[in-house]
Amino acid sequence: MRVDRFDPIEIFERDGWVCSLCSTAIDQGLSYPHPMSASIDHIVPVAEGGEHSRANVAAAHLVCNMRKGVRGAAVQLALV
Repeated sequence: MRVDRFDPIEIFERDGWVCSLCSTAIDQGLSYPHPMSASIDHIVPVAEGGEHSRANVAAAHLVCNMRKGVRGAAVQLALV
């Protein structure tokens, strides 16, 4: 499995501080464990063979990411 090293801020800035799961803004002033704080979502979950790479991660609210769990993005969107 490929593992890239990167600063999460790099991903948040790349994604414009917008949650990839609910498409709303992520407040940069909030920090973990606030449910609306920023987190890194694996688009294809590592548990399903996804890589920890820039191409497979996206910004997400912590609560959105937790709701998604290990489901892939397609399954999550079908549930919305």
